[in-house]
Amino acid sequence: MAKKIKLRDYQKSILDKLEEVRVDTSTVAANYLGVEINGRNVLVDLLEISETLVVEGIQPVPLVKPWFLGMTNVRGVLYAMNDLAQLLDHHHTVVSSDTRMLLINENIISNMGILVDKLIGLRNIKAFIRRKNTKKVSPCFKQDSYVDKEKKVWYVLDCEKLVASKDFEVPYAA
Repeated sequence: MAKKIKLRDYQKSILDKLEEVRVDTSTVAANYLGVEINGRNVLVDLLEISETLVVEGIQPVPLVKPWFLGMTNVRGVLYAMNDLAQLLDHHHTVVSSDTRMLLINENIISNMGILVDKLIGLRNIKAFIRRKNTKKVSPCFKQDSYVDKEKKVWYVLDCEKLVASKDFEVPYAA
C-alpha cells in the first residue's frame, strides 16, 4: 500500500527541491517536475517555476481569449493565470482537487502562472530516452520529447518559448 503524504508536506518537498536546484544544480537527482496537461505527460524544468499551488480564487477578466483564465492573488501579489490545455488543444482544464497552478519563475516573466491537471512528481531527465522530433510540436514544448521506462512519452515545457509565442503574447480577444 502506498504511503500517504499530506498535501502540505508534498508541496513543501517540491518547494525545498526548487530551492535546492537554485543553490546547487550539480547534486540534484530530480531536475524536472512531471505534470499532466490534458492527458499529456509534461516535464517542467524546476528552474522555470517558482511555486506550485492549489487552485484558488481565479477572478475572470472580460474580453480575453478562453485560455486566459484571469487573475489570482498569491500572498498579496496578482498573477495572470493561463489554461495551457485550452491554448494547445482547445480543451478546458476541469478544476479538481488534483489541479495545480504553477507559477513561472520571475527570471522568465513576472506574475504569470499556468494551470495543470495534476502533479505527477519529481523526475530526472537522465532516466529518460530522448526522441528526436522533426515536426513542430507546439508553441510551448521543446522540439525533442522523451520516453520513460514504461514507454510513456513526455514533452518538455519551454516557458521562455511559451511567453514569447505569438499565440500567448496577446491574451485579449480580437
